[in-house]
Amino acid sequence: MKYAYALPPKQYTTTNQGDTTFIPGLGGQISSQREAVSFAIGAALVWLVGISLLGFVLDNTAILINSVLFVFAFLGHEYSHKLAAHHFGLWAEFRLNLLGAVLTGISIILPIKFVAPGAAMLGGYSDDRTLGLVAVSGPLVNILMSVVLLPFVFTSSGSYLWPAFYVSSFIAVFNLIPVAILDGKKVFDWSKGVWALMFAISVVFLAVAWFTWLA
Repeated sequence: MKYAYALPPKQYTTTNQGDTTFIPGLGGQISSQREAVSFAIGAALVWLVGISLLGFVLDNTAILINSVLFVFAFLGHEYSHKLAAHHFGLWAEFRLNLLGAVLTGISIILPIKFVAPGAAMLGGYSDDRTLGLVAVSGPLVNILMSVVLLPFVFTSSGSYLWPAFYVSSFIAVFNLIPVAILDGKKVFDWSKGVWALMFAISVVFLAVAWFTWLA
């Protein structure tokens, strides 16, 4: 999703606001209560947006499977940012964004969907390469998810997985748009070649999703 950058102190102590002790390195920061609540609300909003796409699916099993995959597409994207940031010694925590959460909630009842209820907040000093690698980790999860789902989309039984394939592809494309608040800008600043390859793959997957739906 989006990124919001801050430069907090190098050490954190646990407080009732939800800050946590931070030790540079993979796994050096545990999830705070604030982050857990933010993830839960964000996942619920994404789940409801996904469910709103399933009006044409009547099979309860298909709805359940797609619901789980919607949440994974969102949580996997955001948590990969957190893990990548920790790997490079940066502080990272997912936080809800009020405007993004409201727009995501409103899109539940609209034909145009918006999926950006929060952002991975980063803290620390870094360069374009590190920020690019942290940023690319999120869309990469969605691209890999789309790769796994792609063969099933073209089967009679697997066609029920189309909504999850669409959502995962859409999240990848949206986040790779090269504007300042999205992952795409950080990836573009680091490596235009990597950005172009990942954006092209994501667009192809999204086009396949639309084609299979129209067909």
